[in-house]
Amino acid sequence: MKLMAAAAIAGGLVAAPMIGAGTASAIPNVCDGAGCVPYVSTEAQLGEFCKQNTRYNYGFDGSGNTLACNSKSTWISSPPLVGVRTLRSACDSTGVAQSPDGVPLVCKDGAWSADYWTMFYG
Repeated sequence: MKLMAAAAIAGGLVAAPMIGAGTASAIPNVCDGAGCVPYVSTEAQLGEFCKQNTRYNYGFDGSGNTLACNSKSTWISSPPLVGVRTLRSACDSTGVAQSPDGVPLVCKDGAWSADYWTMFYG
């Protein structure tokens, strides 16, 4: 009986630091403004070559306009990039966003939704 109690206490002592360490990244990263969006190309040029991916596909031209890399590996015009948002969070924007893990998002029916149209059909 004492052995079981000692094992339970030891398990609790090991688990407690793990629980505390896990809370640091429990809240998804969101931000307002295009300047805080990670992995945005700052050397994009409308109509020029780009490396098309399914994630992190936005860029800015020299004037600060938002561009997106399409399925033909060409930079095309895009609505303004408004920041990082989480999938299915509430929205009322006419711009585009990027999820914390790089998925392109568009505001549709009041919620941020994955939007691969540009990447595959644009």
